[in-house]
Amino acid sequence: MAGIGRNKPCPCGRGKKYKRCCGDPRNALPAQALPFDIAAIDQARRQAEARQTRRRQQQGLGRPIFSAAVAGERIVTVGKRLYHSPKWVTFHDFLRDYLLGSLGADWSNAERAKPLAERHQVLRWYAQAVADARPFTNTVGVTSGPMTGAIRAFLNLAYNIYLIAHHGDGQAMADIYLKRLRATRDDAFIGALFETYAAAAFLKAGFTLSYEETRRRSDSCVEFVATWPKTGEQFSVEVKSRVHSAERGQAEWPVDEVRRLRVGSKLAKALDKAAAHTRVVMIEINVPDQLNASGTLEGWPAAALQQIRDNEGATDKAGDPLPPAYVFVTNHAFHHDLGGVGGNIQALAAGFRMDDFGPDVRYQGYAGVMAARAKHAPMTALIDSMKTHYEIPATFDGELPSSLVLGTGPPRLRFGERYALPDGEGNMQLGRLYNATVDPVSGQVHGAYQLEDGRHVLAADMLSSEELAEYRRYPDTFFGEVLKPGGKCETFVDWCDWLFETYQHTPRETLLEFLAKAEDIEQLRTLEQRDLAIAYSERMAHALDRKAAPRSGETTPPTE
Repeated sequence: MAGIGRNKPCPCGRGKKYKRCCGDPRNALPAQALPFDIAAIDQARRQAEARQTRRRQQQGLGRPIFSAAVAGERIVTVGKRLYHSPKWVTFHDFLRDYLLGSLGADWSNAERAKPLAERHQVLRWYAQAVADARPFTNTVGVTSGPMTGAIRAFLNLAYNIYLIAHHGDGQAMADIYLKRLRATRDDAFIGALFETYAAAAFLKAGFTLSYEETRRRSDSCVEFVATWPKTGEQFSVEVKSRVHSAERGQAEWPVDEVRRLRVGSKLAKALDKAAAHTRVVMIEINVPDQLNASGTLEGWPAAALQQIRDNEGATDKAGDPLPPAYVFVTNHAFHHDLGGVGGNIQALAAGFRMDDFGPDVRYQGYAGVMAARAKHAPMTALIDSMKTHYEIPATFDGELPSSLVLGTGPPRLRFGERYALPDGEGNMQLGRLYNATVDPVSGQVHGAYQLEDGRHVLAADMLSSEELAEYRRYPDTFFGEVLKPGGKCETFVDWCDWLFETYQHTPRETLLEFLAKAEDIEQLRTLEQRDLAIAYSERMAHALDRKAAPRSGETTPPTE
């Protein structure tokens, strides 16, 4: 109580001095406790879990985006540097200014002053990206439209540089890449471009990187060393890129796939370099091919894999066999279709002189698949990340992009929120949404609601086209809580994975009861709990999908 002397009588009327009564913190009345709502607390926990899950889906497993809105400004931290602007509504807005500023304002402005055909490649991407986006800018100032090849190429480069600078001591390497990217020579620019893609792929998968060019002394000649934090395993990563513009005199579609892709020759050159750790070679073929479906060995993936296999008997200058390596062959085809939409990132992962890593490996049952996953866990994590983290975040905090244009349509459906709906008796009541299913084709939603009077009802609704696109991308967090949606098992391994997820923690004694009638029950009794769960999942998968045969499915080409 301001204005009361400590030695004055306490105004509470108990006859004591203020310092010995209400002025004594030990005598302070406890604050009135708020009502304890366990349901609200549990809902808040589930919503926080969903935000964290979606943030990782959008931003990867590395360092998250650090950003805040302060006094009308958007502040973004990149490594140890701070950037701010009142104009950044989306993360894409920031990336645009970040790349142009990082390349140098004077350099960028000088390039933009040139005729379009004479500008540097990055500024040509930018000019076309601006033109492509202009028709889709709304009254809120947010562009919501198709991602053309030019927009994707420009933003991907900006995001790659941001990721490199944001992690560890990467700013020094980002500065080196920026200098190389300003080069006028095609081979220097393209080499630097796809090195940034390779570094970004490892960073999004949760690896930490050490760049050889920033080290004072190094006996290694690779681009960087990637460390897998879970085990401390280290990998020497070398990146090779096909410079398509150097072949302008050749036919656009040469019949000879070896000459066109040159995977074998680039792999041999990469493996001839000194490396201190397990080798990873990333080869960008840089061709306009678009794969029609993921997980298929047709087109360039088949040709690339054949070239890898054909070179496994090659030797170095001393006549010794080339060292084993993980090989990732990538293709960013949208660079060849700047005006098109739907371009994606394609990749093939295979082991060079490794007999248990690749799309052509035949494993010994589901146990063989699981053993290979465990043995190659870091590279399996990289593959999974390439499948998941191929998009560029639109928001700073992991929210859905639709959150940027609130108020332009009906309220979003979220678990725990209340909505007005008919109660079946001609009246409208508020109902709390707690479960839902979505038809991913039509966008029809069947929601389960609890009314104010305690009754439970089902109600149908339709997602807008924008909402349906977001649901397809984030089905497990679309409603604001983590909800594992139903899926389709397309391969034998899919069935095994689905069953193992259910039974991986089932007690050993229970699994033995399930398998009691098996002919090899005595041998099964010698297995540990995890191995029993694997065996049971495989046998159940055979029962559910008898037409399927065991197949790899582990290192199929990830596509968008």
